[in-house]
Amino acid sequence: MKADRGKWVPESMPYDVESRKNFKPNVKPQDVGLLLDRVASYSKGPKAQAVPDVDELHDIYDVLCDRLAYPNSVRVRRLLEWEFSELEMEVCHQIKDIDLDNQAENLGKLLDVPVTKMREVLQSLFQKGAIFPRDYKTWRGFRFLPRGLYQLHDGGMTNPALDLKYGPTVYNLWNDFVIHDEATRVKETYDRWAEEGAPTDLGRRVLPAYEAMLLSPDADQIEPWEDARAIIDAVGMIALAPCSCRKRVSGGGMTCKRTKAQVCLNFDKAATGVVYKHGREITKPEALQVMRQANRDGLVHSMEHFQTLRPYLLCACCDCCCHHWAPTAQAGWKPEYRFRKSRWEVEISHGACDACIDVKNGPTCISICHFNAIEMREINNFLEAPMPEPWVIQNVKAFVDTDLCWGCLSCVLVCPSKAITALCVRDEEWVPESRTAPAPRRVEYQQRIEVHD
Repeated sequence: MKADRGKWVPESMPYDVESRKNFKPNVKPQDVGLLLDRVASYSKGPKAQAVPDVDELHDIYDVLCDRLAYPNSVRVRRLLEWEFSELEMEVCHQIKDIDLDNQAENLGKLLDVPVTKMREVLQSLFQKGAIFPRDYKTWRGFRFLPRGLYQLHDGGMTNPALDLKYGPTVYNLWNDFVIHDEATRVKETYDRWAEEGAPTDLGRRVLPAYEAMLLSPDADQIEPWEDARAIIDAVGMIALAPCSCRKRVSGGGMTCKRTKAQVCLNFDKAATGVVYKHGREITKPEALQVMRQANRDGLVHSMEHFQTLRPYLLCACCDCCCHHWAPTAQAGWKPEYRFRKSRWEVEISHGACDACIDVKNGPTCISICHFNAIEMREINNFLEAPMPEPWVIQNVKAFVDTDLCWGCLSCVLVCPSKAITALCVRDEEWVPESRTAPAPRRVEYQQRIEVHD
C-alpha cells in the first residue's frame, strides 16, 4: 500500500472545456420538436418490401415487444405505440441487418422512403433514445438499443423536446411499466444468475463518498477505482444530464424527496450522445462538485462492479425515484439483486453522538440512509457510552447495523457531531480486477407467451 494513497493528487484537473474540440449538437433543441412532427407524418411507399417477422397475427409492435424480451406485454406495447410510428418501428427492426455504411440509402430502398426523409427518421429515433451511432462524427453505424429497453428509458425521457411533444402521458406509461413489469423481470434474471453461480461482477457497485474516506483512519487504503477524484480525472468528456428516473416519477418536474439538482454524470462516448440530445458538457471540477452535493443530498453513487477508472456513467440513485431501486424497495427486496456493497462501512462513536437533539427534523443519519441501517436506541448504562461533557445528559444514541450498511458514507458527511467514521472493512479482492461477466442484455426473439394485464 502506498502511504499517500489517501492524498491523491490530480494529474490533469482542472481543464477548460472551451479549449477542447468538443462535438457540438447539429440539431438545436428548438428544432427537434419540428423534426418529430415531420417524421410522425412519414409512411413507407407502395414499393416497400415486406418486413421480416410481420404477419397477419403479429404486427411490428408485437415483433419489437418480442425483441425487447417482453412478448405480448401490454405495457411495452403502449409505450412503443405512444412514442413511435409504424415506420420508425420497422426501421428499428430492420436496421440490424443493414450494412453500417449507407444505412439511410439502404433503408430508404427497403421501405420506399426518400433518403432525405430516412435520415430524419434516423435522427428522430436517436433523439428518442431508440438507436445509437457507433461514430458521432459521421453518424455511421446506428444500432437499435444495444443495452436493451432500459436504454430507451434513460435515453428518451431526459430529452426536453420529448416533454413538449408527448407530455405527461409518456411518464405515466413508463411508471406503470417500471412498477409492474420491469422490477419483477430484472430481479428474476439476477436471481437466476445467482442460482447458476454467475460471476460476481454482475450489476453495479456502490461508490463511497470520497470526502468521507479521506476523513477515515483507513484513508491510506483508498483505491483509485473507488475514488471519485481519480475516476473523474481519468475520463475525457463529461456531460451533466437530468435524471430520467426523477423526470419519470414527477411527470417532467423535479420533485424527488432527496434532491432538486441535476446529478447524472456521463463520460466519453456516452457523454457525446448526451450532449447531442439533452445534456451539457461540464468541467472536471464541476463534476466533483456535482458528486459532493449528491452525497450530501443522500444519493447513492454506483458504477460497474470491477476495477475500472473509465465507467460510462455514474448514477446517483435515490429510494423514491430510481427505476432499479424504488420499485424493489417497495416490494421488500434487498438491493443485492442488482447492487454490490462498497468496501467501506461506518462506525458510530456513542460518546460523540448527541442524537441530533438540536436538529429540527431529527437525526440526520437516519434521514439520509437509504438502507435503514441506522436506528436510535436508549442506553441505560452510561458507562457504555461516556459523555463528552458531564452536563450533557442524553441516553439515546445512534446504532448502525453493519449487515445493512452498504458503504455509501453519506451519513459521515452530514453528522453534525462528527460521531460517524468510515472504515475500510473489505480487501481489494472484493472488487474483481476486470469484467468477467457479460453486461446484461435483452434476449431477442423469445418464444411468445401469453401475458395478461
